[in-house]
Amino acid sequence: MPTPRPTASASAGVETLAPPAPPSRPATIPDLFWDRVKRWGPRVALREKNYGVWDEFTWAAYGEQVRACGLGLIACGLEAGQRVAILSEGRPEWLYADLGTQCAGGVAVGLYATSSAEQCGYNVGHAEANIWIVEDQEQFDKAMAVRDQLADLRWIVVIDPRGLRQVDDPMVLTFAELLEKGRDLERVQPELLEEQMAAIDPDDPVILFYTSGTTGPPRGVMHSHRSLLDGIEPLVAATDLGERDETVCYGPLCHIGERLFSMLMELRCGHKVNFAERPQTVFRDLPEVAPTFFFGIPRIFEKLKARVDIDIEEASWAKRQAYRLALSIGYRRCRKQLDGRVPPLWLSALWLAADFTVLRKLRQRLGLGRVRSAVVAAAPVAPEVVEFFRALGVPLREAYGQTETGITVWTPEEGVRLGKVGVPLPGMQFRLSPEGEVLCKSPGLMLGYFKNPESTAEVLQDGWCHSGDLGSFDDDGYLVYGGRAQDNMVLATGRLVAPQNLENTLKASDYIMDSVVIGHARPFLTALIVLDEETVSHYAQTHSIPFATYADLTTHPDIVHLIDGAVQQVNRRWSNREQIVDFRLLRWVLSSDDELTPTMKVRRAFLCEQYAELIEEMYDGDL
Repeated sequence: MPTPRPTASASAGVETLAPPAPPSRPATIPDLFWDRVKRWGPRVALREKNYGVWDEFTWAAYGEQVRACGLGLIACGLEAGQRVAILSEGRPEWLYADLGTQCAGGVAVGLYATSSAEQCGYNVGHAEANIWIVEDQEQFDKAMAVRDQLADLRWIVVIDPRGLRQVDDPMVLTFAELLEKGRDLERVQPELLEEQMAAIDPDDPVILFYTSGTTGPPRGVMHSHRSLLDGIEPLVAATDLGERDETVCYGPLCHIGERLFSMLMELRCGHKVNFAERPQTVFRDLPEVAPTFFFGIPRIFEKLKARVDIDIEEASWAKRQAYRLALSIGYRRCRKQLDGRVPPLWLSALWLAADFTVLRKLRQRLGLGRVRSAVVAAAPVAPEVVEFFRALGVPLREAYGQTETGITVWTPEEGVRLGKVGVPLPGMQFRLSPEGEVLCKSPGLMLGYFKNPESTAEVLQDGWCHSGDLGSFDDDGYLVYGGRAQDNMVLATGRLVAPQNLENTLKASDYIMDSVVIGHARPFLTALIVLDEETVSHYAQTHSIPFATYADLTTHPDIVHLIDGAVQQVNRRWSNREQIVDFRLLRWVLSSDDELTPTMKVRRAFLCEQYAELIEEMYDGDL
């Protein structure tokens, strides 16, 4: 079903008609889940890779685990409205805990598995969670390090207890023991879970999403059953996901994007969710799954692109020429389509030949051979990345949204436009503030920030969500993303610059992992750059550049020259006043909790403070 094309004007804003509500859709997420269990019982719902073997779980088995978990939580004293924290990488038990909490009338609070003990302790304490479910020894140690600071915490539940040293602690349960508690309770009160679900109001809070906190403490975004179910309805038509589709879950389920496609959309559409063995193994797992729908952040697609480039460089001379010829044909076809033109017959014929002999094999090697829709979201992506994948034959498109609103903007397949993130989904309303801030009304709008009425009042005004993003709409209603308002800088010359645009273009280079552009109140722009260790190491090896560590790469003149070439290539796309005059390579990859958010976004303010001397060095003497 095509996305309705919106109308746009500077004064009236942008609006699309809401999609018709599905007949008699369940009003709460647990009701929707049990409807699916009843309808699809023997079908495979989930697959998980363990030690190289894919285990399958039917909807019926899914339901059994959720029921036992929900009743186990009740047996542990969970009451309606209380919070359960989940600290784990993506795995079926994450969903069992999530939906079990919801069925018991509780509120699920996801935590990033990469967070420190202090960060986890802050979120669990702020949420006043009564039960904390952790994945393994590593996450258990985090919980134990801060549990004495958490007055509301009653239980710590461990999914995988192998190697656990403190199993005799009266506060600690294994996940298996939690499920057994639930089964024991069911034998005594077989209707208890249904009674709990019957008492749930669709407007009750059900999930707390803690934002990654690029500029301050995380805020708990409260969503209800209604906001989440109403919010995904426009996506159902836009994605056209169905029971025969397959996706891969590899990102953090505490992030709204992964939660939408691996839990909520699965309940609505019935596609199969495959859990990668680990987030780090996703590139190895993708070819084994060959998903038909793939969702990822820009960094995933940047890494996939770099892998293709490395494969091409490592190929024989003849294969290298064949790859480049096939991609050049793909680019010519792609650019005509992006211009809204039908490729001529001769080009279509060349494309079929290039696809059959070369491009299809490249897609299959990446694991994207069956993909009929790929979506990049959660951060801006360079147009070069989108164009590359479409030239390769992967129908990559952009989407835009926020934790507070859900996904609100989507690129229609027949209308991809580079540099524009798409058009509003049905039912969404947009307008721009006088300062150019994007304001949105969405059926998936949050209830507010948990225990933070001041921030809620600041962000939600008269039903409009103030995004903090700058943007504009073209005459066809396409959103042009202008970066975060708080990140924009004014040069000493008075020139306004959106650094994210430059940073995204820099990261389109295979050799650059991260970048931070500096220039506020300065006479010109500079940048701190982090190398992509995999691709730069490969470049060094193939060009006989000696190195032992990552730090060695950052100081070698040939590598500095390589990055300078990438920077100059970016500069050619911008006016003189928006060009990067100088840069420095950081001597280590960003990884600490202070440098990156759990969603891999750079904490700009911290980096500028941490590397103040390096920055001042670039402005010494003001060129």
